Amino acid sequence: MANKNNELIIGVDLGGTKIYSAVVDRQGKIIATARKKTKSELGFDVAVKRIADCIFEAAENAQVDFTSIKAVGVGSPGPLDLKAGKIIETPNLKWKDAPLKAKIEEYVKKPVKIDNDGNVGILGEYAYGAAHGAQHLVGLFIGTGIGGGVIINGELLHGYNENAGELGHMILDPNGPKCGCGNNGCLEAFASRLAIERDIRIAEINGVATHVFEGMEDKSERLRSKRLAEAFAANDPAATQAIENSAKYVGYGVASLLNIFNPEVVVLGGGVVEAIGETYVKLVRQVAEKNVFAVALRNVRIVAAELLDDSAVLGAAMLGWQIAK
Repeated sequence: MANKNNELIIGVDLGGTKIYSAVVDRQGKIIATARKKTKSELGFDVAVKRIADCIFEAAENAQVDFTSIKAVGVGSPGPLDLKAGKIIETPNLKWKDAPLKAKIEEYVKKPVKIDNDGNVGILGEYAYGAAHGAQHLVGLFIGTGIGGGVIINGELLHGYNENAGELGHMILDPNGPKCGCGNNGCLEAFASRLAIERDIRIAEINGVATHVFEGMEDKSERLRSKRLAEAFAANDPAATQAIENSAKYVGYGVASLLNIFNPEVVVLGGGVVEAIGETYVKLVRQVAEKNVFAVALRNVRIVAAELLDDSAVLGAAMLGWQIAK
């Protein structure tokens, strides 16, 4: 019988721009990691091969035999068909009816379990991070898009069609900006990194001063969270306006979620929050506190994710342990 202490899982965080994989032990310790660009524009098959390569690379970096890897857990943008292991569609990757689970299993010859990226993000924080010990929590992850997840009584909320937790697509204003999902006025359309970038570009066109594009060879390239954070720290007018606007709308979203789910903890994560830090969380908290029933706020913590970029891979690893043989 194999020594359980030597068994390992690989967790994968599949994002709109990057793939991040990590070899994780039973105590939640990350042994080694690997990263690749998603390159979803090259098509599903190419991207899945990149996911598999990232999985193998993480194992190589951990200097472990791949036989010690018991399973792979994957956090993916959704909506998902969890029973079939498929992506139904995903606005940020532009895939439909994509058999993610089967394709990865075909490459790595290990059992694979997938779940929504927001779900695995909050699962990681629940197991090892800012929400450890809580039984009722909500997570929002502000990155290229906005993912989310809900845990009630210590269990992920999947809902009737297994796609609960698409918190980034709550509609705040039906006359608001177009979202990647096709609707107007989603939280994601107001507050994601892509929304912040859009607002900065519009502000610049309208004459608001900004230095955020200085030093970029191609000003049409996507703005990374680090650059946004640097501009915000330097009081860049357009960046400050856009980032404060993002935090304001996330605050409205959090207020609604507090009223609906009454969690103990609200965890804010993702690249934007990681880069900007407590200042962003404070802005969100201030707006939320002004727009929520007092009873729904009692003894509630609104905090930054502790695991930073590791929230999703550690949550994905938890999926892997659920199916490990």
